[in-house]
Amino acid sequence: MPFVKRVLCWIFAVTSLLYVENLYQITLYGIRWHYSPSLVPNVLFAVTFDIFVVGFSGMAWWSIRKEMPSAKGWAIAASAMHILIFLRQFIFPSQLVWGRHVGALVIGIVGLIAFLWPDGRVSARQPLGPGTQVTG
Repeated sequence: MPFVKRVLCWIFAVTSLLYVENLYQITLYGIRWHYSPSLVPNVLFAVTFDIFVVGFSGMAWWSIRKEMPSAKGWAIAASAMHILIFLRQFIFPSQLVWGRHVGALVIGIVGLIAFLWPDGRVSARQPLGPGTQVTG
């Protein structure tokens, strides 16, 4: 496994763990302020978004680490979630800070490039031409 993919694998693991902790904080915050009707949609969106980040990042880490065939798909999904982490501040503006989550944007772009780039492996199955004998 190339170095970039190995580094991204562990970044996905750390992201998953950080967002599990974030889910815990959001849940405590939502329970404390449960009476505010305007807060409910924001908390539900935040919890749903964090669940997707945890799920995609965790599955990407696990499948890349175990070299599963589905690793490429999970890694692309996790990279896209990193781009959404950056874009979320523009969709739901709250304390807009231009430098916020730029690292997530960079990780997402590098991840998409690394996992969408063709591997360069040649298939083991070569078509047999006429007159070719199979030995073995």
